[in-house]
Amino acid sequence: MGNKLTKSGKPSRRREKKFIERLSSCHAQAPGRMEGKKNSLKALARSIKTSSGATDDPDAQDAFVAAPIEQLPIELWLDIMSYLSFNDLQQLRMVSTKCRDLVSRRSFMDKGKVIVTQHNLGPIYKLAKRGTSSLSFERMELRNVRQSCMMKNFLRLVGPEVKHLQLRHAPVFCNMDGRLPNLKVLTIATTSAKDVNYHQPIHALNMAQFNHLVGFECDGVSLDSSMKLIMLLQLRRAESKVQLRNLQFEYQRNNEDALLEVLRDHAETMVSVDIFFSCSPGIDTYLWCQAFGQMENLRMLKLSGNCHQVLLDAILRSVPQNAPLYQLDLTGMLTLTNELLFYVACKWESTLKVLDLMFCVQLNGSCIEAIRRLNGQLKSLTMAYCRELTGVGLVQALALKTNYALQELHLEEVCFIDEGSMCELLERLPNLRRLSLDNCRQAVTDRTMAIICRYAYFIYKKRKIIMTFPDHRCLTGLRSLNIDYCVKITDQGLIGFGENPYPISQLKGLRELNLRGCRNLTDRSLMYALKLPELRALSLGYCSRFQPEGLQALTFNCPALENLCASSCMAVDDDTVRHFVRNLKRLRILNLSNCSKLTIQSIYHILRHGHNLVELIACSIDMDHEQAQRILERQKPQMKQVLL
Repeated sequence: MGNKLTKSGKPSRRREKKFIERLSSCHAQAPGRMEGKKNSLKALARSIKTSSGATDDPDAQDAFVAAPIEQLPIELWLDIMSYLSFNDLQQLRMVSTKCRDLVSRRSFMDKGKVIVTQHNLGPIYKLAKRGTSSLSFERMELRNVRQSCMMKNFLRLVGPEVKHLQLRHAPVFCNMDGRLPNLKVLTIATTSAKDVNYHQPIHALNMAQFNHLVGFECDGVSLDSSMKLIMLLQLRRAESKVQLRNLQFEYQRNNEDALLEVLRDHAETMVSVDIFFSCSPGIDTYLWCQAFGQMENLRMLKLSGNCHQVLLDAILRSVPQNAPLYQLDLTGMLTLTNELLFYVACKWESTLKVLDLMFCVQLNGSCIEAIRRLNGQLKSLTMAYCRELTGVGLVQALALKTNYALQELHLEEVCFIDEGSMCELLERLPNLRRLSLDNCRQAVTDRTMAIICRYAYFIYKKRKIIMTFPDHRCLTGLRSLNIDYCVKITDQGLIGFGENPYPISQLKGLRELNLRGCRNLTDRSLMYALKLPELRALSLGYCSRFQPEGLQALTFNCPALENLCASSCMAVDDDTVRHFVRNLKRLRILNLSNCSKLTIQSIYHILRHGHNLVELIACSIDMDHEQAQRILERQKPQMKQVLL
């Protein structure tokens, strides 16, 4: 479909001949280098010709030998593998030796990380100690672990290899000291200031020891404010040789001076700044302007929380105009005005690609001029909960003509969009990859769903990316669709609406689908519409009309599901859970909260068939939770999270 040897699904003899002639001419210049590629590509072309039935000569058909997939050129393998997720790559590496070697390349290993828990620390330590492991510890996460001699020895062994480290519920600062000489990025998330197992306080981490550190992220949850202040002070130029490029930190009144000094010291190298204001700063903005005024390399700026208008205005105006600002996130900035947004749009009109304005509730129809200024440049726009916006205004801002640039659009809870404006908007955004319309009840109807499933066909046909599809189906670019609580959607909207129906199954590349609260959907949607082989995540919460037969059919229609939410689907019973975990081989996360028909038998089904399951959420169910917890801890201790 996508190569130049085919047209309408059949090979072109003339193009095949010219293609092979080009290979032959290259082979004449470099025979040794081109021989392998020529043979494999020629066999591949012939196999395409044989499989499509392009020739009626039986002798010619016998002469062609189909090319095994192993004979594909390495370049083609790498291009195909670039589309796979980390979990897919881990499954691919078990296919053959060649696949294992390809997956082991650095470009693919960077997609994942090693997660060390209290349960697997011993086996991973033994594996690393033997020196025969293919694991790369360059990216590592320590999750739910505590200080111990084994952890100290483990970090001494693999520490020189670690460059990206994340701590999640892992107060192991003492074990880290002096054992991570090459650390570049440190992320501290939801880590307590005490070791809960021994009820002992944890000493602050010495940040000055990380000479190669370029990124520090600390969300501040559960960490003592004095401990965060100590670590921040150690990042000053007077205390260390660190040259920060990325900083994520929580502003508090006791650390304002230290934070400003760190921002000022590293302003020339700063690329990304993320500050959450847990409380409102003072009125004096001079030092803030001095720090941000030197950030000429700033590409990502996120300001969220309780920041007053005077400071927000001062920071945005002080950042140099020549800074290549690519992403601006002002989530929760209740003080952002239409005038300030227009100033930002004019200042970075040529560089700004990602704009997040969630909860900026002061914005209204007058902000359309600012968005229009960025039209044709923005790749991602979030205006969730900006409830003063209208559908007509959004069309004027984003889609007066076809907009090929925008790939992500988030309009959750924007209530004043009408159906006609939404359809007009979607018809002019052909390259959308992510679309969120949660609770846009007036805008999202069966007709809107028909537009979502149909528009890409005509756009792709116009561009000649596809040639002919006898059943009028196509592959679209949409990867994520969220339509929570859009209660006007019925089965007809997913199966196909109108005289020329276009079902949602046409979105073959869809990876995430959220139908939570779409209460008018029935088993017909599960049986006949949701035939999505690439779907990875699906939410059906509060869709109360689904029955066991439809939910069982879903497991065959969406075999690649990894994340399934069926909370408050009252028809889910033990047998349905058995079908979930037995048929969905890749299932990793399962949410069964408030499914009142479940018993302890569901836990045994999960133990028997849920081999890849790592997270189970089953709250508000009338069963013996303590017994279920003991069974899971004893027979499936590798599960990362169990909420009962």
